[in-house]
Amino acid sequence: MSVPDKKIVVNKLTQKYGCSLSTINRKQIMFQGVSGGRRIVVCTPSSKLHPNGKGWFDLSIKQVELLDNADIAVLAVRIEGRSIYYVDFKELRRMMTLDLQVVNKVEGEHWKLFIWDRYIQVQGSRYKFTVVPEQIAI
Repeated sequence: MSVPDKKIVVNKLTQKYGCSLSTINRKQIMFQGVSGGRRIVVCTPSSKLHPNGKGWFDLSIKQVELLDNADIAVLAVRIEGRSIYYVDFKELRRMMTLDLQVVNKVEGEHWKLFIWDRYIQVQGSRYKFTVVPEQIAI
């Protein structure tokens, strides 16, 4: 199974917010636009579905800063198969505290997020952010 194409996310959000979304320079999964005079930023990471039933993705400091500085911030996680999880990033962001950042040589400082069938969990946190996937036809 493959991961849904990010064009599906961009098309859906373009219609929903009545705007044109364009790629942010040098950020392949980050898009921006203006909707009703408000700046919108979309991040659309993807993940395989692992044998334990979850996917995972990282959000870098730069990605989080771009989302933080938007009036409307959407995280649209694409999971292997036919699922896309649309999340109000400003709500999820409350769970992403500095003490939960992970550091390694490849990604530097970032947050690792696990996505299960009905929730997202920041690595190191006991809290769960409830989500409902949207199933798409491929």
